[in-house]
Amino acid sequence: MELRRPSLADKDAVLEMIAEFEASNSCMYGGAVSFWQKNKNYEEWLELAVRKERAEYRSSDRVPSVQYLSFDETGLPLGFLSLRLGMNESICTKFGHIGYSIRPSKRRQGLAKEQLKLGLEEAFKHGLDCVLITCNVNNEGSRRTILATGGVYDNTIDGNERYWIDLEGKNEQSQTTRMEE
Repeated sequence: MELRRPSLADKDAVLEMIAEFEASNSCMYGGAVSFWQKNKNYEEWLELAVRKERAEYRSSDRVPSVQYLSFDETGLPLGFLSLRLGMNESICTKFGHIGYSIRPSKRRQGLAKEQLKLGLEEAFKHGLDCVLITCNVNNEGSRRTILATGGVYDNTIDGNERYWIDLEGKNEQSQTTRMEE
């Protein structure tokens, strides 16, 4: 699996993957869902991804982020991953540092775990030493993926389970406590 930023050359394949998400009524976590639902314009989505990486994108309700896609060895897009490079209230309680999803036809093959591991490597490269990942209390598959990649349960807020992954191997205490310090 390869994790990389999207490009214009990926347009047709990514649009086909998005159509699969939509046909199965499945959410594209990590793929700028709200933007796509309103605009459905690939070029504008790419422009938004570039804008989101800039530090000036930061505000009280947004943090810079990096948009990734995962691909198999044939070039088939497998899923979305968004790496959020900061913390605010909504990241802390709902979204976490990493949002991700695998296209419906490729689920239950261990690909989410592989994609998340690659996302964690990218998080470390971007200077994060500890990552918060959340999942809905009813999403057993995501819970298993997070636990399999080293997630340590912290708590549940408004139906979102919160897990921390210490990228430096020092996850001894609750990260909520570390954030409050």
